Amino acid sequence: MIINFRHAIASLGPGLLYAAVAVGVSHLVQATRAGADYGLSMLLVVIFACVMKYPSLRFGGEYAAATGKNLVTNYRERGWVIFTLFSVSQLFSMVFIIAAVSLFTSGLMQVAIDFQTSPVMGVAVLLILVSVLLTTSQYKALERVIKIVVFGFTLLTTFCMLLVIGRLDLSLSAFSLPPFDIPTIIFIVALIGFMPSPSDASVLQSLWTVARANELGQRASKEESRLDFNVGYLTSCVLAIFFLFLGTAVLYGGDIEMPTDNVGFARRLLEVYTSLIGDWSFYVIAITALLVMLSTTLTVTDGMTRMAIAIGAETVPNKNWSSKSRYSIVLALLCCSALLVIQAVLSSFTRFMDMTSVIVFLIGPFLALLNHKAIFSNEVEKDNQPGVIIRAWSIISIISLFALMAVYIYSRLV
Repeated sequence: MIINFRHAIASLGPGLLYAAVAVGVSHLVQATRAGADYGLSMLLVVIFACVMKYPSLRFGGEYAAATGKNLVTNYRERGWVIFTLFSVSQLFSMVFIIAAVSLFTSGLMQVAIDFQTSPVMGVAVLLILVSVLLTTSQYKALERVIKIVVFGFTLLTTFCMLLVIGRLDLSLSAFSLPPFDIPTIIFIVALIGFMPSPSDASVLQSLWTVARANELGQRASKEESRLDFNVGYLTSCVLAIFFLFLGTAVLYGGDIEMPTDNVGFARRLLEVYTSLIGDWSFYVIAITALLVMLSTTLTVTDGMTRMAIAIGAETVPNKNWSSKSRYSIVLALLCCSALLVIQAVLSSFTRFMDMTSVIVFLIGPFLALLNHKAIFSNEVEKDNQPGVIIRAWSIISIISLFALMAVYIYSRLV
């Protein structure tokens, strides 16, 4: 089936919401740190993460488009043991993810509008703004804004990438992997955890796909769903590599260290851009980056709220979980929990990001396995299932992610 180009562009929705989720902590924080601390030696790790996570993340939207159901429903239908383990892990990790994304976004916000406050107060102000936007806006309005922001930021980052390509050492030795000591293994796991996005983005993708289908009154076709996701995924992967290159070209090998507080880290990141374009562009870049991270915070918070509601709806099915008041209550609970997490465990911005990334990483292989079983279940017609190559790719990915998890656990125990 050949999709009309204009119709294909109009059909882009959940995939770009996915891209908005992905272009956040994994790119602006972890990929930049990877380039600054390890140079191009982390390129293979970034590519590995993007390749190994592709099947699982893709299956979320495809399953929803094929069945009209989200993945949370599928997990519940697999039994209470699986559903309970999924629910507990997600309710735990979603609070940390919201906290991590909000912490960095609040740092950018403080730099962009030139004020300073405590991490908890900065995140509180941001989450109040996010909550107001989410409870007064509709899905369609959010989607339109994100299309513009993601496209603009992609152009800006590509331009900066072209400016620094001549500074990079592109010899084969520059791409060799670093020694696998304990700190490096921990960082690799933290990098993969959010690269190019957390694995639970597949669940968000399924929720957004169902929401879009309900709004439009029809499901996306198999071709539309795959095109939508592939555009968003490819965008996020390319940008991840660009940020690694930017961090390497500007920060690697010098005496510059990445600050360990969120405001200092945000300012240093912006200096990467201004060192290439000029000091005059500082606030232009700051506002653009803030809009990107604000879109990420909006989509992450909205998605996690939808996921929590979906978990509640499957746990207590007789309640009216679709009401606006229920959405507002769950949103408020998640935001307050994120603030409590920051208050309780934040000692260093970069350590908090790594801790959150490791939590996300440990959950990833199990979600990859569940998503594989979902898309190749009897619920999905054979014509709507991925082909033999993607099936084999998925199996290899699951084995690889579980193997890496075993290496990480072993390294922490010995």
